[in-house]
Amino acid sequence: MPMNVIIVAIIVIVVLVVLIAFFAGGFSSLSNKLRDIFGGATTGKASDAALLDCQNFCDVAASLPTSVQGNTAYCRSSFVVDTDGNPDTAPKKVKCSGAVTDLDRSASEERRGIQPDPSWRVECPEVSCPL
Repeated sequence: MPMNVIIVAIIVIVVLVVLIAFFAGGFSSLSNKLRDIFGGATTGKASDAALLDCQNFCDVAASLPTSVQGNTAYCRSSFVVDTDGNPDTAPKKVKCSGAVTDLDRSASEERRGIQPDPSWRVECPEVSCPL
């Protein structure tokens, strides 16, 4: 029997075993983990990770001319942030500049109870963002 036929047969058997396990529920914990990672989880981005992103955005925006600073990530980016570390409370939607008056919430965010939080911000006095 040629070696190619044996290799193809092994690949087919492995694929069948994976498909049977998947449809039989053998991968339920894996699918739950994937759903938590890529789905609409109720937790937000860690506050310290968002602070670091915003500080980087501030550094980039400060190096640009004042006329274009309003269109930078520091002024325009928004995050859903877990501000208190409590998984039982809804995260908050924030902007690096703290200006949340123009934030739009998606239907998913509204269902999850996510509210804008104007108190969360990263100070960046070198950058002027439009209100």
